[in-house]
Amino acid sequence: MAISEPRYRFHPVMVSGAPESGGLFALWRGAEMIFIGRAASIKEALLDQLQRVSERATHYSWQVSLRASGEEADLLRELERRGGPMPRLNREAA
Repeated sequence: MAISEPRYRFHPVMVSGAPESGGLFALWRGAEMIFIGRAASIKEALLDQLQRVSERATHYSWQVSLRASGEEADLLRELERRGGPMPRLNREAA
C-alpha cells in the first residue's frame, strides 16, 4: 500500500479540489515524503497543513479510506520494514 500518485502541487487552489471524505494524505518535498497523516476530511486537513508546513511541502497526495487510522499505521510500519526513514515531520511530531 502506498500513497504516491498522483501528486498535486501543495497550493491553496490545488488543495481546494481535494475530497471532503476521510482518509490518508501525504506531503512531499520534491521526491521526499515528509509527512503521512489521516483526517476526517482530507481537504480540511490539507488546508490546515498549508498553514503549518507550506514552506516545506511542495506536493501532496491522498487516498480516501474508511479505516484511515489502521492504514496510516500500516503505511508507517511498511516504511520501517523496508528500512526507509520515517517521514521527517512524523519523526518531529513523535
